[in-house]
Amino acid sequence: MELNNNVVIRVHNFLQVFYLELIFIVIILTGSAFGQKLSSQKDAVDGTNPINIMLPTTMQPSINKALLDKKIDPAIYILGPGDVISIFTWGSIQGQYQLTVSPEGMLLIPDIGPIDVAGLTLSDARAKIATEIQSRFRNVESIVSLVDLRSFKVFIGGAVTTPGAYPATAATRVSEIIDMAGGFLGEDKDKDKSMGVLPTWRESEKRPSKRDIKVSRQNGATLSADILRFDLTGNPEFNPLLQDGDDIFVPVKQQLVNVYGIFGAVRNPGYFEYSSRDSLKDIISLGHGLTSDADSHKVEIVRFQPDNKTTRSIDIDLSSTSSSNWNIPLHSDDRVYIKPIENYHEKFQVYLNGEFRFPGFYAVTEDSTMLTEIVAKAGGLTDMASLDEADITRASSEEIVDPEFERLKKMDVKDMSESEYEYFKIKARSKVGRVAVDFKGIFIDHKLSKDIPLRDGDIINVPRKRQVISVTGEVANPGFQTFIAGNDYEYYIKMAGGYSDRAGRGNISIVKGSGGEWKKPKKGRALDAGDTILVPEKKKHNYLGIFKDTAVFIGNLATIYLVIRQASQ
Repeated sequence: MELNNNVVIRVHNFLQVFYLELIFIVIILTGSAFGQKLSSQKDAVDGTNPINIMLPTTMQPSINKALLDKKIDPAIYILGPGDVISIFTWGSIQGQYQLTVSPEGMLLIPDIGPIDVAGLTLSDARAKIATEIQSRFRNVESIVSLVDLRSFKVFIGGAVTTPGAYPATAATRVSEIIDMAGGFLGEDKDKDKSMGVLPTWRESEKRPSKRDIKVSRQNGATLSADILRFDLTGNPEFNPLLQDGDDIFVPVKQQLVNVYGIFGAVRNPGYFEYSSRDSLKDIISLGHGLTSDADSHKVEIVRFQPDNKTTRSIDIDLSSTSSSNWNIPLHSDDRVYIKPIENYHEKFQVYLNGEFRFPGFYAVTEDSTMLTEIVAKAGGLTDMASLDEADITRASSEEIVDPEFERLKKMDVKDMSESEYEYFKIKARSKVGRVAVDFKGIFIDHKLSKDIPLRDGDIINVPRKRQVISVTGEVANPGFQTFIAGNDYEYYIKMAGGYSDRAGRGNISIVKGSGGEWKKPKKGRALDAGDTILVPEKKKHNYLGIFKDTAVFIGNLATIYLVIRQASQ
């Protein structure tokens, strides 16, 4: 036990001495390295002993949350407090600093000292920093980069939902601050209420100007923002970038006057708020440009005379893109009219449906291309084409409104007169837009005199031959029966199992498959494929009612007889 204690004590003493010696060696090495660094820096200044060292990084890069719509232009971007700058050096000294511009506008660079960069463009700041480094160290090159954008305050007032101060960066545009302020006043009432700010004016009286927004700079300069034109064209030129302390003012626009309009062959016709900077080219841009059918030879500007009542017309030719007429300045309340080219690229076509070899759409010359021409283009008719049921529907006829039929559709049948009811039945059964065409005469008898010219939108429908007869109503087994040429209605009723007990045999009707005409059946007269045999239920006689009516009638005759007899006595 005593031996073990001695061993522990000896090991402890050994380790204690080892740790002390190790610490001493580290101190000596650290001091040597520090002295060597100072000597090396001195030699670098003298240019006699170039070395490679890494300068300490003083700040970790931050995440740039500013959304850029284009790269930063060093010749334009103005540095200010909060901007993060990266300085990278190479040559006799290699290293990197990541520094933030101080609230006083200083960039504090170790071993260099403070450099005032506030108000300088990024290009000027690069040159100034490079000069300072080269004045301290020889054979050292540097590059200065913008790592993160600063945030600053801007102010907005006027016709916005919530005026006040809002944060911005050098990548923020005027429209974004307007959105932060709740948007233009009066544009979104629900949004106004949710923010607790209600308009104190009626929208019909006052509306915000989107074209004459003023941006005042701390240096006294004034810019104009045209948000309407930015929204319509997407050109950021009309939506300026902001700087520290900018003051944005949204005025109320004038009503009914100080507008101008463009109409006719443009994609977005209408009235727009006037801007004195605009030319004819600008209002065409607000109208989203000319349409393909615009007649640029005939542009009319209607302008008010000095008496502010009468107008005069100015005819402009824009047929040449280099024409100076595009840059003609416009006046308040001008109206521009651009005519379309008459009959420009009119596209006429018809649709062939059904039993054609190649059905589909075909181009026609309206009122010139004949039916037979188009059928020939479609490869002709198939062997199963039912010319009895073929028809043409003219789309333009659907636009013709029959006021009498529309009136009758709103009435109850019991309220119609006999002639009104007959008219209603005829119109209800007719197919809207149906063109009367004798397909058999044209394509079987080859009577070209019955050929007709086609119009745009015509639908030519040739159904397949129906090889069945429909037997419906009071028969044992109603449904379709196979058509066999030469048979009359009794044959098909027999094939359907014969009459039922309730069949009204005296009121049978034949509905023709071609045209829907109703006919009385005739024994021995052959039916056509597609015909329908309708067997109604026989009428139930009210014998008690007949007896009562007869008794009343006889009583009335007896009364009349007695009156006449008494009068003759």
